[in-house]
Order: sequence, then C-alpha cells, then structure tokens
Amino acid sequence: MKKTPFIASALLLAAVSLPQATFGQAAQREVRIAAVNSAGGVVTSVTLAVSAGADEISLYAVHGAEDRGSDMNAWDAVDSVATIPASESEQTFTYTIVRPHDAFYRFMLAAFTPPFKKQLAFLNSTGSQFFILGDKCPNQNWRVTADVSFNSFVSGNNQAYWGARKAAGVSAFLCLCESNNKLRFDTAGGMPAYYGTQYRRYQIDQSNQGVSLVWDGGSDSVNVSSASFTSPCPMGLFAVNSNGSATSLNRGQMTLYSFRVWTNRTDAASLIYDLVPCVKNDDTVTLYNRVDGSFLSPAAGSFTYAEADVVAPTVGDLTVGSCTDLLNADKQITSASVVRRDGVPTAKLAVTTGFEANTVIVAYGYEDAGENPAHWDNCAILGTVAADATSFSAAVPFEWSKAVRCARFFTVPQSQTLGDKVLRSTGSQYIVTDYTATSNTMVEARVAFIDTVSEVVALWTGRESSSSRSFGMLLHKEDSWQTCQLRVDYGGKVHYMVKSGINAGDTIHTVSMGGGQFVYDGATNSFDTTTKPLTTAGAPLTFFAMNTLGTIAYISRVAFADVKIWSDYADETSIVRHLVPGTRDGKCGFLDTLEGGKFYPNSAEGDDDFEVLYTNLRSILSMSELCRGTGGTVIVVR
Repeated sequence: MKKTPFIASALLLAAVSLPQATFGQAAQREVRIAAVNSAGGVVTSVTLAVSAGADEISLYAVHGAEDRGSDMNAWDAVDSVATIPASESEQTFTYTIVRPHDAFYRFMLAAFTPPFKKQLAFLNSTGSQFFILGDKCPNQNWRVTADVSFNSFVSGNNQAYWGARKAAGVSAFLCLCESNNKLRFDTAGGMPAYYGTQYRRYQIDQSNQGVSLVWDGGSDSVNVSSASFTSPCPMGLFAVNSNGSATSLNRGQMTLYSFRVWTNRTDAASLIYDLVPCVKNDDTVTLYNRVDGSFLSPAAGSFTYAEADVVAPTVGDLTVGSCTDLLNADKQITSASVVRRDGVPTAKLAVTTGFEANTVIVAYGYEDAGENPAHWDNCAILGTVAADATSFSAAVPFEWSKAVRCARFFTVPQSQTLGDKVLRSTGSQYIVTDYTATSNTMVEARVAFIDTVSEVVALWTGRESSSSRSFGMLLHKEDSWQTCQLRVDYGGKVHYMVKSGINAGDTIHTVSMGGGQFVYDGATNSFDTTTKPLTTAGAPLTFFAMNTLGTIAYISRVAFADVKIWSDYADETSIVRHLVPGTRDGKCGFLDTLEGGKFYPNSAEGDDDFEVLYTNLRSILSMSELCRGTGGTVIVVR
C-alpha cells in the first residue's frame, strides 16, 4: 500500500534511499544520526556520524514545519553544519537545536557540482552591457521577480533595466528609470511610476496584477494595466528591447543579485529563467540559467568581478549524496492508556515538554491501522496539550467493544485539523463498480479537484461511445484552471455546465447529476435528457476515469470524500450505494456503508495504490504505542 506523503512517522523513520552519487573516485560517504540528546524529554542536540572517505564533503541540516524528504531544495531552511575533511575513520559532529525550532529535521551530505567555476553574489553593469533573453516575447501573463539595486539615476535621461516593447507605452513589459529618479514599470499600455532611491536594494515582483517593491524597512506597490498585449520582441536585460532595438534607451547601471522570469504568473511550472551570476570555466563572467542549464552570452559588452564577490554555492547547485532518517524534535508521547474515570473512558498521556502547543487526536477501530490516522475506522480530536505540559487527559469518544479493540494517539501542529477524509488518485488508479447507470440514476459526490493530467479527466463515467449510452461527469481543462469546465455526458450528448471558477486544491465541492438536473455547490442547472435519451449506460459506473465498453482513459487526479448513488432520482429512499474512503487487507478504496459493506479496491494493474488521508492533516509530530482493550479489562480510576 502506498503511503500518503503528508503523514510523517514518529521520532525516526526508515532510511531514505537516494541515487548513488560519486564524489571523486572514492566510495560514497554516508551520514547517520548517531545519538539524539535531550534534557527533560526535549531534544537539545543531535550527534551525527560521517563515514570515512577520501573526499572532502559538506554536512548540512535541513528543517521545517513538514518533512520534505531527501530534496534539499524543498525544505524551509538549510544550515551549514560543517565541512568534513577526508579521513580514514568515522567522524562525529554535533548539531544543536535551539529555540524557537522546527518540528522536522534531516541531515545531508552534499557536494558542489555546478557547471561553472565560481558563483558570484551579484553581476554589476556599468551601462555598456546587456543581454537578450531567448526568443519568447512578453505578454500580459508574464511575471518577473528581481533582486536588484540601481546604481545611477541620471537626471534628464532614461535608464533601461529590463523588458521589451513596441514603443513607449505600447505592448510593453519593462522596468526603467525616467528622469527625476522615477522608476517606471510598463505593462500593456500602462506606465505606472514610483519615485525610487538610488543604490537601494529592491526585491521586485512584476506582473500585470501590480508591482511589489520590498526593501529593508519598507515596501510599496505600483498598480499597472491588465490589458492584453504581446510585445514584438524578446526581453532585454540591462536594457529594454524596443521593437528589436536595445540601443534606443540608455542601458541601465544595475546590480543584479537574482532574476527570474515566468511566462504564466499563476503557473510555477512556466519558469523559463532563474539566473545566477557566475564565472564560467573559461573565466567569462555571465549569468547561468538553472532552468535549462545554459549560460547567457552578452549581446554587448563584458562583465568583471572581484574575488570578494565570490560566494558559497546556493542550495540549488548542491548534489545530495546521503540523507539521514527523519528527526522529530517536537513534543513526544512517552506513554498512553485508556482508563475509566467516574464511569467515562478517558485517555491518559505522558508527553515531553515542547516548543509549541500541540493538538492531540485519537484513531481507533477494530485493528491497528498504523501511522496514518486516515487508515483507521475512526479518528477524533481530543484537545490541546500546552507547550510546557507533561501530561494530558481527555474523554475518548468510544468504549472498548468488539468493534473497537485498538487505539493510537497522535500529536499534530495546532494549525492542522482532521478536515475531510478523502480517497485520492495520483493519476494511475481508478475503480470500476458493479453498478450500471440508467435513465433514473442519480450520483452525488463530494470531490476535490487536486490536479489534472490531461486536457480532459473523468470524475465518473460509464458509456458505450461518445455519442451513445453515456452517463458521466468530466472536467475539461483548457488554458488554465480559470477556464476549466465541468461537463455532463448523458445519452450521447455533451453539456458544459460550469465554465469558470474550477480551482485545483483540497477544497471539497458537492457535484451531482440525475433526472436532467446538475448541481454544483448548491447551484442548480438543467441538461437535456430527450435529444439522446438513455436507457442503460454502456459500461458500469467507473470513478476517477472514463470507461468506454471496458476501455479506460482520461484518469483523473481528484479526491472523493464520499459518493452516493440512487437508482431513482425522484425517490430519496432508493439509495443503492454510499461509498466512503477506506482500507481493507492493506488496500485503499471505496467502502460501501450500506448493508453488506462491500469494498471496491483499485481496479488498475500495478503497485501504486490510492492515498487515503485527511486533507488538512499534513504532519504527525508523534505517535503513541498501540493501546488495546475490551469491555471487561479497563482500569477503574476514581
């Protein structure tokens, strides 16, 4: 069974397997947690052991509010612990955890393996150099984030820093400085200005939604036009490319620390430039693009640097060679039991003091379902344990019985809740049920649109073909999430019911279809059932995918909280299936809560299973030992 990535285990998890990188010719060096040191039950430091090796290597600590695995770039913070020299014997190092601290830690060995000789803190233009950025032309969807300072505001002259345009104020996406220290950010035909400060270091976020300017001690924003446009030429950097000419304005004197460009401001995957100042192996000073591994060549001029400008490599240029188990440095449950106090079953927990207050939850059911609360029969929030508390007690919502024989207790960050329990596909799983829709069938589902993997994905279907005997609900994605459409397929006719506002994410929406009525989050609309009427669908109802006479396509990445199926849309008592997320025999799927308790596991071949999780529960800080009980063996406490 595939485990959800949102659920972390207790103090130490199983070791992470990483690709075997080689540093030099020697065997790869490894790091492990040798000891966890604590005082009063609180983790204070970690002793790390690094194996012998002939190569020097760097040791890093990564930490954050969630476990991000072995990807160093994904963590909230990275600390340099030590440089490990070559040695014929194992070496140990101590990492101190100080207040305030994060809950999760891993420790990694990494080597600097960039394709350039040196990384620079910045690239400094004198006004004679510029670059042309590729062959893509800016439009209203572009976004630039820049960490820069402006070296010279020349009165009476425009200084061009980056961008492209057809002409002044026409089809423009640019940053320049007009006379009188006036920074200007053109988007479309808008020319918003801001009185800038020479040599001040700005963090600029430019899109057609507004330009944010941030610096130490203050921030401002500049409103810009949102009109549609496309510039006639690619962007210049340290100059503005005006209709193909980067020489019509004075080239800007600017210090560039970092520069990123997206072609779609709402899509992180559209990043085309992530520029790093550097010195190439041939000693040329230039910019390196992390996105595609290329170097920019100046269209004019050349850059210089001083040795004092050389900096240590950034995380993005480090190759991880070894990663430790997970360390959870937050509040831990040291013991747990369920007792009867004044006739009420009550949880009694002993916990370590911690740096933050935690929420306590209990998972309970017939058998031990492990470290993911969503895999248990039931789960509930019990309350909050304070940061300095060493014990916790609260009434539990169950009695030991034939149906409840096991329980575990968990601590989670206070910001998290149980939310909805959902069954989520990763894009390769689907469920074929044993029910075939008719003209009288109604289906209602609570579903989250996590993501899509193609232009069309199915929530549920059963059909003979696209033009006959169809019963289904699909999500049709066009250019962006803002243009997504929910679509009803009925009989052999397609009806687009919701044409905007479908958003990716964990939000649960209620969708239903039946009897010519379509409902989305309480809003009702009608669809045609007479032009191509349906008697019986051409395939059994299938969830997460399109089923055309047994051929599966358009598998979706969505999450269902529950599904109800009625055999007669006009009769509330005709419900024939109520499907909820569940697990059975180590498999994830839909459990029918109606009489018989039928279970529908993944119908796809392969080892990847569904994920069952609580949408708002991202991290487990600690987990108790298993508590067992029956009605006749509880302890009585008065």
